[in-house]
Amino acid sequence: MAIMSFIFVFFFFSSLQPILSLYEDQVGLMDWHQQYIGKVKQAVFHTHKTGRKRVVASTEQNIIATLDLRRGEIFWRHVLGPNDVVDGIDIALGKYVITLSSGGSILRAWNLPDGQMVWESSLHGPKHSKPLLLTRNLIIEKDNVLIVFSNGRLNAVSCIDGEVLWKKDFEEESLEVQQVIQPPGSGFIYVVGFAASSQFEMYKINAKNGELLKHESTAFSGRFTGEVSLVSSETVVALDSTGSILLTISFHNGKISSQQTPVSNLLEDSPGLAVIIHPSVTGIFAIKTDAATIFIRVIGEGKLEVVEKTNHETVVSDALSISEGQQAFALVQHAGSSIHLTVKPAHDWDSNLLKESIKMDQQRGFVHKVFINNYIRTDRSHGFRALIVMEDHSLLLLQQGAIVWSREDGLASIIDVTTSELPVEKAGVSVAKVELNLFEWLKGHVLKLKGTLMLATPEDIAAIQHMRLKSSEKSKMTLLKQWLACSNHMFYYYYYYLDVMM
Repeated sequence: MAIMSFIFVFFFFSSLQPILSLYEDQVGLMDWHQQYIGKVKQAVFHTHKTGRKRVVASTEQNIIATLDLRRGEIFWRHVLGPNDVVDGIDIALGKYVITLSSGGSILRAWNLPDGQMVWESSLHGPKHSKPLLLTRNLIIEKDNVLIVFSNGRLNAVSCIDGEVLWKKDFEEESLEVQQVIQPPGSGFIYVVGFAASSQFEMYKINAKNGELLKHESTAFSGRFTGEVSLVSSETVVALDSTGSILLTISFHNGKISSQQTPVSNLLEDSPGLAVIIHPSVTGIFAIKTDAATIFIRVIGEGKLEVVEKTNHETVVSDALSISEGQQAFALVQHAGSSIHLTVKPAHDWDSNLLKESIKMDQQRGFVHKVFINNYIRTDRSHGFRALIVMEDHSLLLLQQGAIVWSREDGLASIIDVTTSELPVEKAGVSVAKVELNLFEWLKGHVLKLKGTLMLATPEDIAAIQHMRLKSSEKSKMTLLKQWLACSNHMFYYYYYYLDVMM
């Protein structure tokens, strides 16, 4: 009997060392996991009547992914290499995700439903240049064609197998190509840019074979700065190097004409350096100064007209085609704890297709980007949904004045994580609601030990069976934990339950 008592005491004190372990049915299984994609920089919607509604996104973390438009869940994602930066994405033929990456050197097609790579093409050229991707429906001998400018070379690439059908080099050392444009319904392509920062260059290229049809240039007394804004298929707007002169340049039928407008003529009470922001909206562009954002319409022969000036922080989407010859675009403005979402037709600034106000958590910061998509309501009118990227890199889908879903994609940039137990009964935090107290925990260990040593009474056996029943129902003892994660931009605070075995 003394030996049995010694063994009992030995095991009892040994059991006072807390041991965390898993249930047998949890061995080798992941309790939970989350996947993130990072800060979205480009997004394309795929909302055909057949198939699942998706949004395809590329991020600053070199990730491409498709998300379920209804819930925000990831259908598939691919993490590209650290130097394989995504330069452009689009959807071709309704079934391929097209990505241009690595400074325009790699063009890939991915199967939209499952993310399998269909083909990959390497695009090299005589010099480094700004990569540009054009996926307008161009057909050459029954083959749908992608137009890519990269590494100083214009390429026509088959959408079916990635074969390069023709290529045209632009080897002039000082030439900086800014836009590649295919006017709707035409058989040619415009390539426009600057040479030596003071000369505007226009090349007209045969879309069927890459033959040069026309080359025109014109010099300006000042120098260009930044990028150009495309306001029509044959008109661009740029700023001079001082940020004080707006240049409206047209190249209708390959003939260049220009108009210079002092920014002060448009913004008498808004001093400061002006910067063009780039919504691709027909006939409209925007400039931003330290004091305001100004929306300007191009009318007549390069003449400019201010249509609105706002002092609020404003983000503008690219244009969305909603019907034959009609475009719409979105404006997002901050006002206190809300954001105002407005969708306007490109041809009529004074009317609104949508105007909503959505309550927003101020801790998310400002809106950085907005992408819009339309759908047809039961009354045949146009409805709109907006995908917005916040300052904390979170991603939200807005529809009918509400947040449909949100994703904390800033967690894709986590650089450190730590966990710790929450304090007991402090500042209103009641851990006792989710934990068994120490006495019950020790009592459970003693009962199990007595059962193992065959010292349990009938009452103890009944108690052990009751404990096992609770265990089988997955009513497990838990410890409330807090999780503090630090990303490149934000701190995140979460709490969760860590499963332990009694």
